[in-house]
Amino acid sequence: MSGLVRTTQTGDRLRTGLRLFRQRFGGKPKVAFVLSGGGNLGGVQVGMLRALAEAGVQPDLIVGCSVGAINGAAYAAEPSLAGVERLARIWNRIADGDPDLMPAPRLMPLVAQIARKGAALHDPDVLGMLLDEELPVRTFDQLPIPFACVATDVERADERWFDSGRLVPALLASAALPAVYPPVVLDGRSYIDGGVLREIHAHKAVELGATELYILHVGHLGERSTEIQRPFDAAVQAYWTARSYRLDDDLRRVPDRCVVHRLPAGSKPRLRFDDFSEARELARLSYEASSVYLQTGRTPSPSAGPESFEADPTGSEAAIDEALDTEASPDPVERDVLEALRESVRYPQNPGQLLNHYRSVGFRKGTNDVEH
Repeated sequence: MSGLVRTTQTGDRLRTGLRLFRQRFGGKPKVAFVLSGGGNLGGVQVGMLRALAEAGVQPDLIVGCSVGAINGAAYAAEPSLAGVERLARIWNRIADGDPDLMPAPRLMPLVAQIARKGAALHDPDVLGMLLDEELPVRTFDQLPIPFACVATDVERADERWFDSGRLVPALLASAALPAVYPPVVLDGRSYIDGGVLREIHAHKAVELGATELYILHVGHLGERSTEIQRPFDAAVQAYWTARSYRLDDDLRRVPDRCVVHRLPAGSKPRLRFDDFSEARELARLSYEASSVYLQTGRTPSPSAGPESFEADPTGSEAAIDEALDTEASPDPVERDVLEALRESVRYPQNPGQLLNHYRSVGFRKGTNDVEH
């Protein structure tokens, strides 16, 4: 471990030396802002951008992914504190629970939501209308700062970069998180969230000529508990392991000639994946942490950053009961899932008792065919 720390410190000194050499002898760096995805944690990037604007750090180009594509495009359209205020206004509307903008967290548990019919949980049209309303430009060419965003081509299983043409359709494609939003079809091809393949896209910024990169990553990818108590825990562990590897791998591929600044996100308790109510607080904490970093080069502690999660895929028994009572005409499969989840919560440590319950009432009312 000590060898790794020494290597990292040596690399940091070399990169700092290269930066000072370029500054002294006229090699002006080409600055890129690289914005990650992150869903409801996107408010973190509002605080980071505010800190960068106040510090006088101006990008020569911006690349973004998913919610980072939306935030990046908004800043590229107006790269100033006024642009940050515009972006903050959007996130404040979301935080205040504008029902026409972002559906509130549903009472129905995640597993039951996914079991419903349809391509996705939410309609992206309202988000598209908001972007049309708030963004002062309509095409990539009208942006004062060069900007590119990425989506995932479903059929080709590859990245698709957008840097020309209409802006909003490209942003919706980049932010089409599977199951949450349906795929976006452009020119006959289906696109989903750009974060499916990579956590960040520093490689793209380098490809476009960047020599100094500011990484605006929103989430927490530190060490996580390895204790697994249920299958859902194993799935989450695999997901986080893959995310962490992709992020580290992308940063490892940045050439040594480049200077990389990874802005701190600040610290915040975990949030449900569909809870947008803390956007203001996320922006405030990331602003404070990033300001310290930009002024001193030091990352304040703690620096793990916020974490978006699905706390309980089954939900509480009361929430499930309410969903069963209020859900408008759920189809039979959806109702069966809800009822099964309710009983799994009621008998969490006694599968024999749960099985006896199913045998007594049947998985579908009027049946008695549960044998395993």
